Amino acid sequence: MATRMPAQARLFMTTLALSALVAPAALATQPASWSFVDGKDFEKGDLDGLTAHPTEGLATAPGLQRLAVEAELIHCWVRDGGKLWLGTGLEAKLFVVDAGKVKEFAKLPGAVVGALAPDGKGGVYASVLGSEQLLRVDSAGKVETVVALPEVKHIWALLPRGNTLLAATGPGGKVFQVDPSAKSAKLFANTDTEHALTLLADGNSVLVGTAGSPMVLRLDSAGKATAIASFPGAEVRSLARHGDRIYAAVNGSAEVAKLATLKPTPNRPGSEGGEEGGKASKKGGGGGGGGGGAEGGAGAIWARHDDGQLYQVFGAPAGVIGQIAVFDAGAGPQIAVGGGRKGRVSLGDGRGSVETLFDLDEGAVLGIEAGPKGITTLLTGKSAAVYTVSGAASRSAFTSEVLAESGVARWGRVEATGSGNLTIESRSGYSNPVNDTWSPWQPLAGERVQSPPATMLQVRVTLSGPGARLRELRVHRRLLNRAPVLEKVEVKPAEDAKGSLRATWAARDPDGDKLAYVATYRKRGSSQWLMLHDRTIDKNQLTLSPNDMPDGWYELQVEVSDSPQNARSEARGTSLISGPFLVDQGRPDVVAALEGTRLSGIATDATSAIVKVEVSFDGEPAQLCAAGDGIFDGMREAFEIALPPGLKPGRHTALVMATDAAGVIGVVSVAFSN
Repeated sequence: MATRMPAQARLFMTTLALSALVAPAALATQPASWSFVDGKDFEKGDLDGLTAHPTEGLATAPGLQRLAVEAELIHCWVRDGGKLWLGTGLEAKLFVVDAGKVKEFAKLPGAVVGALAPDGKGGVYASVLGSEQLLRVDSAGKVETVVALPEVKHIWALLPRGNTLLAATGPGGKVFQVDPSAKSAKLFANTDTEHALTLLADGNSVLVGTAGSPMVLRLDSAGKATAIASFPGAEVRSLARHGDRIYAAVNGSAEVAKLATLKPTPNRPGSEGGEEGGKASKKGGGGGGGGGGAEGGAGAIWARHDDGQLYQVFGAPAGVIGQIAVFDAGAGPQIAVGGGRKGRVSLGDGRGSVETLFDLDEGAVLGIEAGPKGITTLLTGKSAAVYTVSGAASRSAFTSEVLAESGVARWGRVEATGSGNLTIESRSGYSNPVNDTWSPWQPLAGERVQSPPATMLQVRVTLSGPGARLRELRVHRRLLNRAPVLEKVEVKPAEDAKGSLRATWAARDPDGDKLAYVATYRKRGSSQWLMLHDRTIDKNQLTLSPNDMPDGWYELQVEVSDSPQNARSEARGTSLISGPFLVDQGRPDVVAALEGTRLSGIATDATSAIVKVEVSFDGEPAQLCAAGDGIFDGMREAFEIALPPGLKPGRHTALVMATDAAGVIGVVSVAFSN
């Protein structure tokens, strides 16, 4: 405990500088909240059986029935009557889905099936990326080569056209017309792009989406190509026609040829988390965007009217686009977008409103089927599955991403705005991703979180009952106060105030709190600390004039507290003691006399060591004396110096100056004759 000195014995001090550690306007230890107020906020978490609307929050999604496929991804598909054919990777296999069951049908040479088309006889035509061969798989699963296309590395799309097939290829961007019965092919159109990537029948003409130079071209019956739209980006991945508009899914940084380099692997992408495993922490007050397609390669949906108008409908919220489908359920065109990342399906109305309709466990939605009333089928990658859409989800729950604080926090109330039955739970821990060290899910007690204090929190809201909807969610928390840290305390001679000492210290507060200081001192060896001032200060420098301090060695203690911005019961502090510093204002005593041709003597100091003795003869420049024991390091030191050579006989004066460790000089004048 510090003891206040009598006023007459206190040090005179002048404060010269403000502390650099001023607390920010919004303090970390003050109450704060994570807020979920729109679709973008909710989409950062996990949506299980929920749709996320931009302004209306979360509601129960349509139901999904999942059919697993033993493959990494479904790259292409085609329907033939009641059968759904699937072309997969990273082993090129064909599967058939029929009557709710999936069956492996054939194995093709290569890594990824590029395109499929029905052969009209119970089999399919197929291509494999990285190969120029067009294959046929008959109804019994036998694989044969139909034709090899010249100067082709990839066959990206197949489109039946009467008794022939059109094949979109790359590199070179050529479209070939194949006659399967004659096993022949001829060049039908040249797009003069890197890749002809996708084909869409459009009345009597054919639309081609390209890559490298992303465009939509119209091919007439003779194969003449006319460009009707071009886009910024890298590729036109998918095309759809609805009414008087053509919709194009354009990716900004995807490389279509990348698929051709994929190799078979025993591990399915995404099965161990990978890039999709860890969710980013939600910081601060719950703002931040998740749309616009900025994540992982911007994707966008464009609309091209038959009168030539061209405009971007919306940016894909899930980044890279797998496929689109368009339908009209009575409220105008709805564009369903399969995300190439994070397994999400978005639904846009073409007027700026985009909602997340599904959030699948798989990493990518690469195929979508839609009927007049909405989406009917989803095809995925990371890993492969077929989802049939019908009814309503059996379970609807929102799980927030891991909400992270900078330190241990105490959790408060959860405010939920919505309708229907909303059941709220929480869990807390110290790791991201979540592991077994986290606390179990616990329901709220009233509105308050029951999970123990930690650095991270998750909240889960389960929706049940008709019309259940979660519009807004706020989770309150407060950081537990952390003690400030004193990093150094130093006392040195003041360069700008001769004879004074400068005390400086550096402190920081992990919560950004404003700090208060108390500085005390004591003589080394004493147990009593003496105050330097009347109250706490908010500075980090003091200039000390030690006129009232007896000579000796001292220590300075600085105590720091965050009490200015915390309740007394919660304020925390720490202290640090400087290294010893010297107060020595007494001058050394010097005795000297001439003995023969040498001037010798003794210098003494009561407090600090003699470090130097100099002599000036008759006002000439001073010369250093030699220590009697070879080194000036004690408080009593003998010294001597020879008379300067050539000193003329007569009366002379020697000025002897002894300097102690505090820099104080003692002087004596010695008159002598030689």
